[in-house]
Amino acid sequence: MPVFKAAITRGAIPVIRDIIEITDRFLIYRKRKIYIIGFDKVVTPLSKISSVELDSHIIGTDITIHSFGTGTITAHQFTLADANEIKSIIEKRM
Repeated sequence: MPVFKAAITRGAIPVIRDIIEITDRFLIYRKRKIYIIGFDKVVTPLSKISSVELDSHIIGTDITIHSFGTGTITAHQFTLADANEIKSIIEKRM
């Protein structure tokens, strides 16, 4: 069950960074709430994901995950290696 966190070296704030966790059946996206109390959490079945897009720039890589039912998830400031690994894991399990 891999867990990926936004890279501090790419400008992510340590207490408010995006987290993507991939299990056998679900993708779990967590982001700390703006006041640092609790998380916003989106759980999406891997079978409902339609596409994964990567947007690389100087600061880091943004990951956009489109799915049926839960809408679009956009996670910011991951390393390119982590983003490519997330994309390949999701595409293998879709």
